[in-house]
Amino acid sequence: MSNSENLDNSVKFRVDYTWPKEGSTRDCPKCNEPMQLQANVNEYYGKPWWCHGCQWQFSEEELKD
Repeated sequence: MSNSENLDNSVKFRVDYTWPKEGSTRDCPKCNEPMQLQANVNEYYGKPWWCHGCQWQFSEEELKD
């Protein structure tokens, strides 16, 4: 039986989200608190926007709707 945690190649778990310009600001659509814009680095696999208040991530596409 092989160990499924050891992969031969790295796996990218996110799609390529549209990333806003550095310095952009947005308020959370759920709690209306300011959100944090995450750095767009290869090691980060989440969405660009993070709300500390409600612990939720958002993409630019979700915020346009």
